Amino acid sequence: MRAKLRILAVAPALCFTLLAGAVAQTNQDRQAAPQQSPSVANPNPNTATPRAPDMQTYRGMLQKAVEDLRQEISRVEGGAQPRQQGAMPPEVIHLMQTARSSWQIAQRAPMSFARTPAYDSAMQDMRHHVADISHERPSKSAPEAVNAARGVLQSLEKLNQEASARQPS
Repeated sequence: MRAKLRILAVAPALCFTLLAGAVAQTNQDRQAAPQQSPSVANPNPNTATPRAPDMQTYRGMLQKAVEDLRQEISRVEGGAQPRQQGAMPPEVIHLMQTARSSWQIAQRAPMSFARTPAYDSAMQDMRHHVADISHERPSKSAPEAVNAARGVLQSLEKLNQEASARQPS
């Protein structure tokens, strides 16, 4: 009987020790993982500092985001039809995801550019348009989602023009 009580008394401490070891190993694994910088090919790496390393890379990221969003807008305009009463077509859902991703890419501006009034203005406009087509508002029709996505696209293009003007030749 006493042996069982000792085991029961030691079990919580043993569990805690094992859990602490697992947490320490997870932290070591995270620290050992190589940090990636955003690039045109991978604009959204899992990094602690998500800023683009320079304006040239940032412009490439913006251009890719513009192309991707244009393509999704064209796809939805090509005939997204709901499949069930009140259901949002998959094309519209993908358009919303692409618009949100474009906004996240735009947020990765180099710090020198991110502190400018032009950047702040474009990001505020973009935030407003992204909110219009967020997942919290599933009742958006395809034309309404396309109009909001066009607003995101215009903000991206404006941001790209501003970034081009600030990039050294």
